[in-house]
Amino acid sequence: MRVSRATAVIVQRVPAAGVAWFMDWQQGVTEAAKAFRGHRGTDVYPPPGGKDGEWVAVVSFEDETALQVWLDSPERKAWVEKLQAHIGSFDLKVMPGGFAPWFASCLHGQGLEAPPGWKMVLVVLLGLYPTVMLLTLFPGPYTQPMGLAVAMLIGNALSVSALQWLVMPLLNRAAGPWLSANSRDRARYSRIGTWVIIGLLVVLTLLFRQVTG
Repeated sequence: MRVSRATAVIVQRVPAAGVAWFMDWQQGVTEAAKAFRGHRGTDVYPPPGGKDGEWVAVVSFEDETALQVWLDSPERKAWVEKLQAHIGSFDLKVMPGGFAPWFASCLHGQGLEAPPGWKMVLVVLLGLYPTVMLLTLFPGPYTQPMGLAVAMLIGNALSVSALQWLVMPLLNRAAGPWLSANSRDRARYSRIGTWVIIGLLVVLTLLFRQVTG
């Protein structure tokens, strides 16, 4: 388990011919970041097809101070200069909290304006609640005889895996326009989307209440 309280999201357009070089560079800069206090991991998201397009790198640290030390370090500056000389400039956004990797794709083509924290929490809740309930109803009765500790471990492993590879990617695509609707001229759209998600949570609650009694 990694606890991250500060995240830097880097969006870099890489031509198809430069992908191999970029991956080598990314490996090198990741190894350099690991040497700094508080590093919690680096995740790289390729564009569709894994070739020409925008690559997203998510670098997580345990707190904002540790992240800033890495961002301001001479070691990172040297790696950035190599990247700029070979590939070109990039966009950087610092995001608080630990939900950044699940919402990194929302930064594509949206000026790197990160979704507000409350919106990320609401979308995660929309994905987490039915996932946990379904796992409790289906494999739950089969894992309970193993004991609480084992049942919880299996349930948590299944729920986190489902969120990472199935639920959150689908919700990101479905809720993407709402997550990025944060300007004044889109305030009405943002309010409507908020009530839609709250309504879905209410409906899910009523459905599961009927099933569980």
